Amino acid sequence: MGWLFAFPVALDSDDALNFAHGVTRFSVLEFSPHFPGYPAFIWLARLIHLVAPDPASAVQWASLLGSSLLPPLAAWLAVRLWRRPALLAPVWLMVMALPLTPTLALSGLSDGPALAAWLGALLALQHRRFALAGLLVGLLLALRPSYFVLALLPVFQGWRQGWQAREQRLAFLSPIALVGLACLLFVWQADGWAYFSEGRRFTDGHFTLWGNTAAAHGSRLLSWGQTLAAQLSPLWPLLLWPLWLGGRRLAACPTALWGASWRWGWLALLLWTLLGQNPDNPRHLAPLIYLGLILLVGGLPAAKPVAVAAMLGGLALLCTTLTTPASPASLPAMVQARQLAEWHCPALVTQWGVRLLRESSPLPVTDGWYKGDAALALGRGACRLSRRPLAASDLPGPYSAIWFAPRFRAEPGLWLAIPR
Repeated sequence: MGWLFAFPVALDSDDALNFAHGVTRFSVLEFSPHFPGYPAFIWLARLIHLVAPDPASAVQWASLLGSSLLPPLAAWLAVRLWRRPALLAPVWLMVMALPLTPTLALSGLSDGPALAAWLGALLALQHRRFALAGLLVGLLLALRPSYFVLALLPVFQGWRQGWQAREQRLAFLSPIALVGLACLLFVWQADGWAYFSEGRRFTDGHFTLWGNTAAAHGSRLLSWGQTLAAQLSPLWPLLLWPLWLGGRRLAACPTALWGASWRWGWLALLLWTLLGQNPDNPRHLAPLIYLGLILLVGGLPAAKPVAVAAMLGGLALLCTTLTTPASPASLPAMVQARQLAEWHCPALVTQWGVRLLRESSPLPVTDGWYKGDAALALGRGACRLSRRPLAASDLPGPYSAIWFAPRFRAEPGLWLAIPR
């Protein structure tokens, strides 16, 4: 955590900027933040804002604090599921070493805290702490309502475990209902009935227009293959069979509570990710990868040398993830590209971070989704900023393309095309 705190505070997406605006004034209609509002993350960021110097620092620190819980929670859950204390250090190190973990921590988004609540709920259910598990499921949904598919696994396990006793069912479900009611009142006092109209508009747009999901564009399934290859190497399909075997072992394990639900929960996450999420954002793979790692480690032999080898492998991977916070590369690719564009470009055309660039840069910024406006600006000498390599036809004349590498492999890099 100390290493991540050393990185400069720098928002690199419109979503993170929306959260920062929500710290000072909450309104989904004003995209402060965007739908569905993420009430618990706003509450956490406002609490941190009491000591943070500005809203941007508050949302980044909130994301960092939540994400810092992921390694210990994943490790303790693996130990509890497989009844193997030797897995604690290897899993802890592996989760720390995944490029996704620092990416989530520095994103200024709610993914990290929500995943921590999810893992905490699953761990609490293993200890039969129904009230705590219900509270964490409620916070999961309040931190990131789009993670409702993740909530199905702990809700199913909590309901089945408490089926025999009415008191246990109430202990589990009451906190979920209370947190949900508090969130509903919070968004209602800000936007009233208009909140639900915005929700319908936003959901329709996500699945049909700008969300880039496979539900609307079948070709995006191929993009998921490229994203998985970039994050896990092109050999990632070889992990599917060990994952299924891990779920089968857990189902047959007499000490694991509701072991059969784990593999079906992972498959539900897989389908939701492939069909309902954007492959341009590798952070959407985080639930799959963390749960998949917990299922995979159960297949490791119980011999002590194997645990030591896994721990050394985690340390080696961690060394490849670590970067120096004081170097110029410690800034997100978006910030680096913006700084260079301010020196060499009269204007900028992009489809990524439009609102962020308009509020943080003096350059005129044109939204690339509007083809006519973009063509007009490019014809007048504007630079082009893109996540994908640019073709010769993307600009009206010759240009020099500059690549801004991400800090971590799970972050997006950017291309900046400067007319010659």
